Amino acid sequence: MVKPAAGRITIDGLDVVADRAAVKDRIGYMPQRFGLYQDLTVEENIDFFMNIFGIRGTERKARKALYLGFSNLLPFTDRAAGNLSGGMKQKLGLACVLVHEPKLLILDEPTNGVDPVSRQEFWEILNRMRENGMTILLSTAYLDEGERCDRLGLMHRGELLTTATPAEIRARFPNLEEAIIERIREADGELAQDAFKMEREGPP
Repeated sequence: MVKPAAGRITIDGLDVVADRAAVKDRIGYMPQRFGLYQDLTVEENIDFFMNIFGIRGTERKARKALYLGFSNLLPFTDRAAGNLSGGMKQKLGLACVLVHEPKLLILDEPTNGVDPVSRQEFWEILNRMRENGMTILLSTAYLDEGERCDRLGLMHRGELLTTATPAEIRARFPNLEEAIIERIREADGELAQDAFKMEREGPP
């Protein structure tokens, strides 16, 4: 939506600026807050998304059964989305994002505020998607979820501090939490030293 000031992003070999229309079919995005239609039923919401992506006929019926089944929402197809629990809303959001079977799934803190059982079920769905070859990029503040990932990127104050596997990040520490806290402290210390140096010496 916003043209980058610098750098380049490619998805499945396509440039996201030059090949914007083609890229859209390859990605699925789910925001942190439930963004579907509260007054529509579970089935009406997923039908709406299948209409957008032109999914018709037997394929439509198969995908609806598959993704509502994955999400354990088949018994609730007639329930208004606004009457679902927080965890069920997130699972419906995921099902709607998955109906066009994207190659890259982007999730923004998808389990924030979700109860532990729904969070576990949500991750079971993601693991099945990954096993089927889907690439999943997500942001999370839960470090136990970080442990489930193949690679982590640690963001702090708008900077990417580290990119590595969970095992590599916590290699010298008892757990991932202590490793990340120490890395953030180091980064804050470096920023403080730079600010002190600039204050004493003036700008370059």
